[in-house]
Amino acid sequence: MSSSRRPIEWGRVYILLGTMIGTVLIILISIIYFYPFLIAIAFSLLFLPFVNYLENNWNWNRTSATLIIISIFILIFLALTTFIIAEFVQGLSHLMKILPPHIEESTEVIHLWIDNVILPFVTDLTKFSAGLATDTRATIDLSLDQLFSNAGNQIGELIQYVLAKLRNFFISLPHAFAMILFSLLASFFITKDWPRLMYFIDKYLPLKVNHLTNNVFHEWKKAMGSYLLAQATLVIITGLIVLVGLLILKVEYAYTTALLLALVDIVPYVGTGIIFIPWIIFSFFNGSWSMAIGLSILYGVVVVQRQVSEPKLIAHHMGMPTLLLLFTMFACYQFLGFIGVLFGPFLLMIIQSFIRANVLQEIYYFIRP
Repeated sequence: MSSSRRPIEWGRVYILLGTMIGTVLIILISIIYFYPFLIAIAFSLLFLPFVNYLENNWNWNRTSATLIIISIFILIFLALTTFIIAEFVQGLSHLMKILPPHIEESTEVIHLWIDNVILPFVTDLTKFSAGLATDTRATIDLSLDQLFSNAGNQIGELIQYVLAKLRNFFISLPHAFAMILFSLLASFFITKDWPRLMYFIDKYLPLKVNHLTNNVFHEWKKAMGSYLLAQATLVIITGLIVLVGLLILKVEYAYTTALLLALVDIVPYVGTGIIFIPWIIFSFFNGSWSMAIGLSILYGVVVVQRQVSEPKLIAHHMGMPTLLLLFTMFACYQFLGFIGVLFGPFLLMIIQSFIRANVLQEIYYFIRP
């Protein structure tokens, strides 16, 4: 009975709190100032299984194996990028051929809509205001002027915002490529010297801490793999639904469009809407009512499928209740906004890794020895 009520050693509690705060600060500083090295570590974790296989089973030199694997990775990345750009250029070429007639037709539709709807409305409004008192007519005219002026200002600000974002995007491209190259270079040395790094950690880190760290890392890798598998499953489901819908609607380049929409579906918050919504609006103003309705239904199916399937698939692959995942995502949303929805699963992964590695039990025994 007395063993279950062992006193808390507050000195160890303070040591534990100091260690946790220091670890969080180091992580935050690393994310802000040394993120290329974190990307390099992520690359190294991707390369390590292949490098270890070549070294252990084919007796390759580790440096050569690392160089070959990174080169293959770069070639695959360039090939995929080239394929996507080629498909995009082909789609743009096709769009440039068919777009001018559609633009002309859309202009005529908008012109007819202005003639048949807007101008009669303005005429009726003018007749109505002419019968009002002078002060009332002046107030209406002033309100309309302010309305059109505000609309023009909003459109101008929107255009400036989009142009500024595009400018910042193109300015950031050289920096992004430089960081990726630097990360790949760092990952080469990390992957090549991985056994030495592990030997150094095993030599100077306490045995129990080393054991717990390995367990947490092992559980985190399993959780991350399950999460990525769930996301890949969602992307495949989205791609298949979009492909079937586009084939039913008899859209040209259905396979390329479905592939592009499936890749865009990975982007948080934006997803397939960045392509579907402008496409639906264009079809509506172009007079293609059946296409607009079909795309709207398809977009609705994709959105509903994503919202319903994502929590279930992630929870299933990660081995946790769906309600717990939804609660965590909602709590993170309340504290962090939209980014919290993306951060929620990763927070659960970390907590799950600590629980399955028995870290909480070890902390309990540390403060109650």
